[in-house]
Amino acid sequence: MERRLRLRNTNDVRKVYSEGRSWAHALLVLIARPNGLSLTRVGVAASRKLGGAVVRNRAKRMLREAARHLYPHMAPGWDIMLVARPPITRVQEPQVEEALILLLKQSRLGIEQSTGPEG
Repeated sequence: MERRLRLRNTNDVRKVYSEGRSWAHALLVLIARPNGLSLTRVGVAASRKLGGAVVRNRAKRMLREAARHLYPHMAPGWDIMLVARPPITRVQEPQVEEALILLLKQSRLGIEQSTGPEG
């Protein structure tokens, strides 16, 4: 994902956590807050509850890849944090992408109810 589309500034991440609204799935949590920009920025997080560094990095890679695939379907103007939950360590990338699709539908931040991502 392009650098400008990533949520990297600590203050921005804190604002998402403190002011954002969240939607949960067994594999991940989506937290979103309007950012007043013409683009959506995405950040990922994985706590030590998941396991060691290798496990956490794998979880973050899967979240980033799912976000990259679905980014064209996301509504502009949001800061989004994707937080990995422990069951993510036992699934593959397609399941993570399906979970993100479901959360984007629930949050109305992207993908319309009737259509899925193409490509």
